[in-house]
Amino acid sequence: MGLHDNNLDLPAVLICVARGHQQDWEAFCLDFDLAVQGVSLQDVRSRLEDAIADYVQAATAEKEPARSQLLSRRAPFFVRLHWSTRFFLATLFGRNPDRDSTVGFPVSCPA
Repeated sequence: MGLHDNNLDLPAVLICVARGHQQDWEAFCLDFDLAVQGVSLQDVRSRLEDAIADYVQAATAEKEPARSQLLSRRAPFFVRLHWSTRFFLATLFGRNPDRDSTVGFPVSCPA
């Protein structure tokens, strides 16, 4: 039975962001309020995809209402606002390669 068979309203694609400088990277899934650290963009992206899959699997094993609460847990409003502002300013003023890199990327929701 998949996630969508349980009438859970999950997005098909999750909003994820990463920021890093040299070998210090962190990535966040804003839809499930998850975070990971790693040494490169590819590393944190892979770790975050694994963390999301593990989280969804563990959450769907829970009974209601815990399952719905876990699967609807979002990053706080001000965290989402912070990332929106970062992307807006980077678009408006351009990116500086000497400073931290900030990227957004989609991750398919495991179903």
